[in-house]
Amino acid sequence: MGFNIISAAEAASCIKHGYNIGLSGFTPAGTPKAVTPEIAKIAEEEHAKGNPFQIGILTGASTGDATDGILARVKAIRYRAPYTTNPDFRKAVNNGEIAYNDIHLSQMAQEVRYGFMGKVNVAILEACEITPDGKVYLTAAGGIAPTIARLADKIIIELNAAHSKNGMGLHDVYEPLDPPYRREIPIFKPSDRIGLPYVQVDPKKIIGVVEVNTPDQARSFTAPDPITDQIGQNVADFLAADMKRGIIPAGFLPLQSGVGNIANAVLGAWDGTRQSPLLRCTRKYCRMQWWT
Repeated sequence: MGFNIISAAEAASCIKHGYNIGLSGFTPAGTPKAVTPEIAKIAEEEHAKGNPFQIGILTGASTGDATDGILARVKAIRYRAPYTTNPDFRKAVNNGEIAYNDIHLSQMAQEVRYGFMGKVNVAILEACEITPDGKVYLTAAGGIAPTIARLADKIIIELNAAHSKNGMGLHDVYEPLDPPYRREIPIFKPSDRIGLPYVQVDPKKIIGVVEVNTPDQARSFTAPDPITDQIGQNVADFLAADMKRGIIPAGFLPLQSGVGNIANAVLGAWDGTRQSPLLRCTRKYCRMQWWT
């Protein structure tokens, strides 16, 4: 590999009070899991000595408890953007302990590139493979990984064996130009690829590689109830009615489902009505536009 193999504790020792760290991943998927708990231990030790220790955290979305939860509980987070779902973090924000900027996820990488979030001192990327020339193959998600890897002074790699190397090639890594110079993004069908299957980094910036074998901290949803079921049915009926009225084309339109019980209820309502014209159209659209 050509890189230093270091422990998670050694990697965490490179994070200093006042640093901004950028993390790979999107929600708990692909988020580093080994170094951040060690950062929390450093924060506890420094606070016990009466010393300050807080950092800023920049991510593509929420993270797992190994980041937002652990670091919030030891009061190690000074600033955080753009999004979180952790209850302990939420309590800390509401208590005025964390400066939190809740922004649209699609704007995060752009605002980091503009410099609005401050300097990125260290990027921590979870990878299923890394090559000696700095090709970092991400795991389950990318988030703002290419932006923070390019802008960070130093990079730490968590090489996670829980993710198969068969994931190499999963990603299409692409950074658009920023306004006012942004151009169209040339994706016209699902099979189009416009970037690289890896994040290219300067090997000289890599502090070391931490070997990990930890699965993603997936969150489960609560069971559906009569209220969520009715909401889902109402949305499905509304869309089907608009299609019958001609407001929605007969071939339907692309849909993006959100995350959570309500989104699941909407999709479940479609699937539960197998003879509905809405379901037939969405399936037809999928067959024509995605699987073929």
